[in-house]
Amino acid sequence: MKALRGLTIGFIGAGTMGHALITGLVAQGVARRALLAADPNRAARARLRALGVRTTQENCLVACEADVIVLAVKPQEMASVLDGIAPCLSRRQLIISIAAGITLRYVSARLRKSPVIRVMPNLPATARKGFSAYACGRSATSRHRAVAQAIFGAVGEAVELPERSLDAITAVSGSGPAYVFFLTRIWEEAAVALGLPAAVAKRAVRQTLAGSVELLAGDQLSPTEWIARVASKKGTTEAALRVLAKRDVGRHFAEALRAAAKRSRALSKS
Repeated sequence: MKALRGLTIGFIGAGTMGHALITGLVAQGVARRALLAADPNRAARARLRALGVRTTQENCLVACEADVIVLAVKPQEMASVLDGIAPCLSRRQLIISIAAGITLRYVSARLRKSPVIRVMPNLPATARKGFSAYACGRSATSRHRAVAQAIFGAVGEAVELPERSLDAITAVSGSGPAYVFFLTRIWEEAAVALGLPAAVAKRAVRQTLAGSVELLAGDQLSPTEWIARVASKKGTTEAALRVLAKRDVGRHFAEALRAAAKRSRALSKS
């Protein structure tokens, strides 16, 4: 959190992701007095006030006070938000946008004075297990990069990428939690169809997922090597994997990711 010392960090939007980032920063030791959030929703403001974070309904108050402004609003709201705060900003302030599909060019064209960073976070940030990728605008400095790394590192991992890679990141990690939830659902349904009680199926599948992810996180073996550890020749695992290979699940999954990336490109506002 060294990069954030002495900075006031403002959030425009205190919904799911805005709230996650604020609570992550507080958990990492950022002073509550250094945080400020604007949101029209009374309940969202109340949740943050309960943490000791200052809140307001006025976006311009955040724009006037904060050194770093995180735009955590829906893409369709971005134009009006940018137009509203533009007169309040100066070149010293860093703008960070987490709105899906909103390009650096789109934000910079409306906020000509300010350096801009675009970020694609994902839902596990709410559990501080997120993965975020950020792309920097032309006027962003190494200090600005360090600020973005610190903010999003507070809720998981963060990496810098060129903006052209963010459509792929949207498909892989932005949409990724839904793939895991989809797999979990059909896995549990299949377990029940095999005769397991629903409660046991749920525990068995989710604990198996959690344990397997833990093994992968250790980076001791590749996924292929872990498969070999589980799948003995002519055994049960090999029988299951043979069905997945026959159905060409890998190709279909790759096709799904390509569709998500294509849709991300189509939704982009430049």
